[in-house]
Amino acid sequence: MIKVNRCECPEVLGPDVESRGRVETRRNVEAGTRVFRVYADKTVRKALKAMLHGKCAYCESRITTIYSGDVEHFRPKGGGYWWLAADWGNLLFACPFCNQTHTHELDVSGVAREVVQGKRDQFPLLSEDYRLAEDLAVRFLSAGSEYTAAFDREETVRLLVRPCTDVNTEHYFKYNEQGLILVGDGLAYPDQRRAETSIRVYALQRLGLVVARAAKVIQVKAQIRRVEEAIADFDAHFDAGEVERIYYERLLRDEMELLHRFQDADQEYAGLARFIIREYFASGL
Repeated sequence: MIKVNRCECPEVLGPDVESRGRVETRRNVEAGTRVFRVYADKTVRKALKAMLHGKCAYCESRITTIYSGDVEHFRPKGGGYWWLAADWGNLLFACPFCNQTHTHELDVSGVAREVVQGKRDQFPLLSEDYRLAEDLAVRFLSAGSEYTAAFDREETVRLLVRPCTDVNTEHYFKYNEQGLILVGDGLAYPDQRRAETSIRVYALQRLGLVVARAAKVIQVKAQIRRVEEAIADFDAHFDAGEVERIYYERLLRDEMELLHRFQDADQEYAGLARFIIREYFASGL
């Protein structure tokens, strides 16, 4: 999981009082209905897909090669936050395995077992005393200070990592060579709880995902070895003629660019790649 910069809000969900999203929310508040359609508008899906580069906001798997992707409500509309159904800041792009509930096979300790995991309507907090009350929905529409204060209080006890908000998103996690995602080092409470809960709720330890991440580890480490070989070749020819030195310098630069490409936001499992590369350079090798 990596930090994602939110793109411009689609017009249908804009802050204007007459935008389709605002109109739908206002009708739900006034009439006591629960009709949610605008968030599924194709312009919303298109914007989220582009923002996440076709990847799941949580597991970073590329969705669009096999699935259209889910428009995900971070604070779940079916879990008590219905007035945020058409709120642009609450929407993400996610795969069905992270966003919905499924039976997954886990193999964390060498013993395979089946568990039912996936976010669905979950939004765990450290304290229920801080959960946003439904009667604040009307204040959300007016952007009142009371709602903002209540929202900010709830944020302090949120137990799920939020890719578009948490600046240090990728530091919540670390990875091993087997592709397992683990709680990051040096996290203070409640960040440690937040990382643990996110791994469980988003089903980030499911076997197929672990296998895919392990394959990425192999690719990244193979490229690191190519960089090491290019460094050795450059050093060996540093005192050679200018033409030869420039040739090996270009080879080294090309291999470094390929290594850093794994870290780009549009790449699958960029968070894992960034961790491996960061650890490699920190080791001084």
